[in-house]
Amino acid sequence: MAKRKETVLEELSRVRFIGEKMAKALYDDHGARTIEDIVELGDQGALTELRGVGNKKASTILSSAKRLASAAKKAEKAEKEKADAEEDVDSNGAVPDEEPVQRTNGRAREPAKPSRPSAGRAAAAGAAGGPSTARPATAPTPSVDEARQALKQRFIDTLRCPACGHDRFDLGASTLTCQACQRQFNLKNDIADLAPPVTPSRSLSQKVMETRLYTQFYEEFMRPRLTGLVSNRTMRDEYRLAAEFLDFGGNIRLLDVGCGTGNFTRYFAQRIGLAESRVTDPDLPLVVGMDLSWPMLENARRNIRQENLDGKVYLLRGDATRIPVRRGAFNRLHCGGSLHLMSDIDEGLRNFARVLEPDGICVIGTFILGKGILRRLLKRVAEFPTQFHWFSRDELHRRIERAGFEILDDSLAGDAITVKARRI
Repeated sequence: MAKRKETVLEELSRVRFIGEKMAKALYDDHGARTIEDIVELGDQGALTELRGVGNKKASTILSSAKRLASAAKKAEKAEKEKADAEEDVDSNGAVPDEEPVQRTNGRAREPAKPSRPSAGRAAAAGAAGGPSTARPATAPTPSVDEARQALKQRFIDTLRCPACGHDRFDLGASTLTCQACQRQFNLKNDIADLAPPVTPSRSLSQKVMETRLYTQFYEEFMRPRLTGLVSNRTMRDEYRLAAEFLDFGGNIRLLDVGCGTGNFTRYFAQRIGLAESRVTDPDLPLVVGMDLSWPMLENARRNIRQENLDGKVYLLRGDATRIPVRRGAFNRLHCGGSLHLMSDIDEGLRNFARVLEPDGICVIGTFILGKGILRRLLKRVAEFPTQFHWFSRDELHRRIERAGFEILDDSLAGDAITVKARRI
């Protein structure tokens, strides 16, 4: 049965950079009905025929479409295997290798499951007594719901109460309650709101960035425009450089501070294979984006869902100078385009060091004064109304080292700088 046009357009719009208008053009002018059709058009070089699509944008669209198509095939295969397994059970009348159900005082009790860090507490909630149903003797593959709950618990286990500093919470349906001070925080749609009880003072630049109008244009226009004005790098260059400096490998636990609409966060998640990974993978990397702006986080949430990262990337509302995360919870930290906006830069850097484990990698992208006396003077004058701080290269290095880091590398492009540092 053919899908309705509205359903097809919604599916096509999941691909990065494809909005409503472009989806209609693909549907009406190129006959695209599935994401696989977009992949085929991209392989043929036909995406550049779309209005406003150059070679770079076409390459990004094609990459996003291929990731989504691959993830859909894997999900379809997994569903088919599950259906086949259920059919075998129905036809045979029993599941092989079952353990007998133990009974205590006439009540059924399931065999104990192997313990897993963090996930055990979440899985235990569903292990109530009931009908005599058997379980395999070997450790079963967790269901998607169980796996999501386990990953959520891993995220919660990194958090710290911004009111009292305690790091243990009770999880409710949509709340987190600090076990020490009993303060409640919202946890909804994978966004934990742990902003401090007293909102810190924000600069004019920060207030503008928190408006809903600005966030609508931030990722596609505002941020690339600023980057283009001060350097010869594209945003794609910025993404690649930051990812290379972060040295992905092993058990990644990444915090992206000042994540905005999640542009860097999503790129990192895609780079380490989260889009193609199954949420039931017990070794799934932990990726968390943090920002103080609700409109930014709401946009980030929508973007995460569009890129098949729902349930795999978490978001946190918090202040970068008082990061609501326990000591040493992460081994990678990224801060791109926000250090220069912080009300207390040194306190922010000290917080970066606190939440990173020893030898953890910190990558910071920001802007410097550059060359030319007049140019530097104008930037210094502009700092007063905007509270946008322009660093000198030496000043930035000194501040990072003073916070507890060793500078490993940096990269300059015009007035843009990216620094790689190691937590001592």
